Amino acid sequence: MYSDIENSSQIFNLKTKLWKSRQEDRDVTTYYNQMVTLWQELDLCYEDEWDCRADSVRYKKREENDRVYVFLAGLNQELDEVRGRILGRKPLPSIREVFSEVRREESRRKVMLKSKAEDEVETSALVSKGTDLDGDKRRKPWCEHCKKSWHTKDTCWKLHGKPSNFKKKNGGDSKVLQTVNEDSQKQQIDSETPAFTKEQLSQLYKLFKSPQFSVTEPKSFTPFCSFAKNGTDHGEDDWMC
Repeated sequence: MYSDIENSSQIFNLKTKLWKSRQEDRDVTTYYNQMVTLWQELDLCYEDEWDCRADSVRYKKREENDRVYVFLAGLNQELDEVRGRILGRKPLPSIREVFSEVRREESRRKVMLKSKAEDEVETSALVSKGTDLDGDKRRKPWCEHCKKSWHTKDTCWKLHGKPSNFKKKNGGDSKVLQTVNEDSQKQQIDSETPAFTKEQLSQLYKLFKSPQFSVTEPKSFTPFCSFAKNGTDHGEDDWMC
């Protein structure tokens, strides 16, 4: 009699632990192994004898289904999808088959979450790199044509070519080379500027206009003037320009 009471108390404790079991922060394998240990201890508490083998098979199948229900009930919420797929099957698979499928789903989710986390880190790194590049563009000259620093589009050799007086030196700095390019362009502009403007030529024309001067003002604004002294001979005072 005492043995029966002790056995009943042990069965009650084991079943209570099974009903209250939850996966929580453990992985599926650890959770499943705990459940298997409790089921094995519970099996030792029973000494069933069956007169009919068919009844034993039906009982074992019902017991297997009950264990599937208890195992699925303790899974975390993120595994609801695989839990629903298993419960929708007729007949229910064995507890081992259920465990294998749930573990595969858990592994798949871990891979997806890891990949997502890596993508987020990579995106964050790209944003940070882009910010640094923008900062560099603001701090130093930047060419919008060739996408390189230390010069602008106006002095880019890929657009305008290298200056005629450019000589490459070993270890030369690209900033110095661009400065040579800018200086050559400045010299070219200065060489194209005429020595006298149209207004200056006009003033010279008025200045030299007198009875002793004859001035011809061609269209090119290059003055021609001559000075003639009374008489037929030319001396040191005679001059032409």
